[in-house]
Amino acid sequence: MADSLIDGLSTKIFSPVSFTIIEGPSLQGERVDELKEQLKLNGATFVPLNPQTGRIDDVRQVTHVISHTSDFPDYFDALDNFVHVVKPEWIVASFERNKTVNPRAYSPDPGLFMSDVIVSCAQDIPEGDKEAIMGGVLAMGGQYSSAVTKFTTHLVALSTETDMCQLARAKNLKANIVLPHWFEDCLRLGKKIVEKPYELPDPEVLRATSPGPIAHYPSEAIQDATDPIPARLTLSPREPRVLQVFSGKKVMLSEDLGLSERIRTTIEELLSAGNAEVVTDVDRADILVCHFREGKDYVKASQGGKDVGNLAWLYYLITHDKWTSPTRRLLHYPVPKDGIPGFEKYTISLSNYVGDARVYLENLATACGASFSRVMRQENTHLVTAHLQSEKCDAAREWNIHLVNHLWLEESFAKCEELSLTNPRYTHFPPRTNLGEVVGQTQIDREAVEAHFFKRPAKRAQKEQIQKDDAEPSVGADLPVRSTPVAKKGRKPRNSLEVQTPDVERSRDGKENMTPSSTGGRGAKNKALTKLHDLAPDIALYEKESKRKGGVVHGGRRASEPDGKPKELLKRSLEPEDNEKESSSAAKGRKTKKAKTDTSATVLKLMLSGDDRWIGKTKKETEDKNKLRAIGIHITENPTEVNILCAPKIVRTKKFVAALSNAPAVVNTKFLDQCLKDKAVPPVEDFALEDKAGEKAQDIKLRQTIARAEQNCHRLFRDWQIFVTEGVKGGWVTFKDIIEANGGACHLWKGRATQVSKRPRGKQPDADGDADMSDETEEETEFEQNREVDDGETLYLISSDDKEDVKLWQKFRDMAKKADMTPRIVEPNWLLSCALSQQIRFDDKWEMTKI
Repeated sequence: MADSLIDGLSTKIFSPVSFTIIEGPSLQGERVDELKEQLKLNGATFVPLNPQTGRIDDVRQVTHVISHTSDFPDYFDALDNFVHVVKPEWIVASFERNKTVNPRAYSPDPGLFMSDVIVSCAQDIPEGDKEAIMGGVLAMGGQYSSAVTKFTTHLVALSTETDMCQLARAKNLKANIVLPHWFEDCLRLGKKIVEKPYELPDPEVLRATSPGPIAHYPSEAIQDATDPIPARLTLSPREPRVLQVFSGKKVMLSEDLGLSERIRTTIEELLSAGNAEVVTDVDRADILVCHFREGKDYVKASQGGKDVGNLAWLYYLITHDKWTSPTRRLLHYPVPKDGIPGFEKYTISLSNYVGDARVYLENLATACGASFSRVMRQENTHLVTAHLQSEKCDAAREWNIHLVNHLWLEESFAKCEELSLTNPRYTHFPPRTNLGEVVGQTQIDREAVEAHFFKRPAKRAQKEQIQKDDAEPSVGADLPVRSTPVAKKGRKPRNSLEVQTPDVERSRDGKENMTPSSTGGRGAKNKALTKLHDLAPDIALYEKESKRKGGVVHGGRRASEPDGKPKELLKRSLEPEDNEKESSSAAKGRKTKKAKTDTSATVLKLMLSGDDRWIGKTKKETEDKNKLRAIGIHITENPTEVNILCAPKIVRTKKFVAALSNAPAVVNTKFLDQCLKDKAVPPVEDFALEDKAGEKAQDIKLRQTIARAEQNCHRLFRDWQIFVTEGVKGGWVTFKDIIEANGGACHLWKGRATQVSKRPRGKQPDADGDADMSDETEEETEFEQNREVDDGETLYLISSDDKEDVKLWQKFRDMAKKADMTPRIVEPNWLLSCALSQQIRFDDKWEMTKI
């Protein structure tokens, strides 16, 4: 902050403000005195803290609390009483605007993980992507600047050749120059991760080969919070401790702590020396220390809004003589006696977490109620890993064990319920990133704990509602995604899909320049902050765009590469002759004119396959996609949400084959041409894909395939376990995506035995050849007809004829026979035929019998 920011000012802009300041490591001494004087000289009233307790006597006496952190005793009390908690930067921005600015943008709320970020975008980032990045950063507490300044912390670029990057280098600015992938991964995880793997000019995430072990950055968030039952209390016998953190407090130690007489006496002496009183009646207590979330004392203390923590939390306060909320760290809060419902049936192992992070997650898994295993076995249900490079991860893939990051474990514990693994946050592993660096940042969900373990009047309901109305959505599952209605499935053919063209967006007004917090209280930034709700669709769009190959802004591919990436990183198709071309994002310093868009009007999800119209034409690609979005068409890479599949012919690419499982309307590329020409959605049935040669080559009828896909509803391979060797053309992950799009489970086969079982069968024909379908719906009957050749006892391995793959065949046969199943080793064409026809079928020509 400028040393003389208020020289000559006497505007009294803070006259309605009464404030106090919470000191901390980055806010103390002269800095506190300076802020205090600035506010008082401009009309504010200072309310000092109680010198004995270091706390606010009556939080209702202040309108604003100035603090760099939310981790102080009166934080939640302030929120309950509609008191703003803001960082010192709020004062700076208010002076620059000559009025008090929105406090929400300067909240120290730990959920706003971009709060210390000021981002600028270089000229090679398309306008639509700039807006998406801006929206995501603003929503998560950060700031946006249209120009790079000395306050910019992150400069987003595709290469270092742009003018802004050159300026940053010439001025020796400290801004991190990163690919947009960094923001994409931060928003997916809901955590701020280390920038190094994404830094230009040579980002690790774009290298063709792995440069070695993934770097580990220890997390400070779990310091002295790795075990709810700490081994011992470290005290120095030479220096008697006089603690200030408990001054004036009444502390109750619960019997469920199981303290020995010696330890209890030591703790009581420390508390007494620190001007605290040890009590045995919870009604008199300010603080309850207990181990479990149960019992009358726990319920009464929690309902009364008292501080409730466990022994690890108490030891932390004693060791550091510094306040921290017991809900700040997961293992500082009492644990559920019976764990989290559902976890009792799980056996969890860890990989790639080291040191305190490993100890913390072991104890967290146990606190959730799961069994923890240090050894990777087939009986394990989950592998919690910091990244995917380990033998344990390979084994988990082969054994079909859930691969998740630690966020699933932490957030399930925080919210007191088992969270679904369908949330992509829990299965996302940013390349070249060790997620151990963000371990321990999750906090206890106070509302969830209250709902599950104690009830009390909703004291904060009104405040919380105000906050929800004002705040932007959180990342991941909580982000509001503008839903895209899929055409209603019915008996009529899919090519009769009805389309309504939404209204084109009304015109926008002028500039979109944003300024950083130091210079930015100017109009454009304020406009962005006030229209955060309008940007929510862009944030949602950012996440949707990030799901496609390479992520946002077309993968951030470097301009020096003609196809956008090294050849080794290019996506492989199922067959060499069917390589599907990906568009390039090579852009060198040019500015893309932004088309007017209306993301809220998106009603159709279109997947484009086998078309090369945008290769090497980044500007045209961006403009075309914006035009399509404006008329309600969103280009997607997710086969489970496609309702229009666009291709020049029937192609055997992963996208085309997997997308058929969603029963889309299949159109030729003239449909897309017409959309772009007329800026309206034409009748889909007028552009139905006709490819007689392709149908003959694949032995299918496209209309029949779509009809069966409607009947199957992604269940063609339901209850199937299909194994794939590593050497198959196209890569085993390609086949995994197709199998999973059709409801099956895919396992990488490396010769390691896996538990398999026969598939349950539907109703079988009776003596007269008729199936008894009295208890089944018509849809179920039709679905089973598409799988009638499946006997439920055949186990499939998709393999190449490479020598290394052939070596694994006998072990596969042995495993199948042990499960009393018939092994069948087939070439990839078997799977492609089933997926393209949307029915289980087999021909001897697909079986491999080399040995």
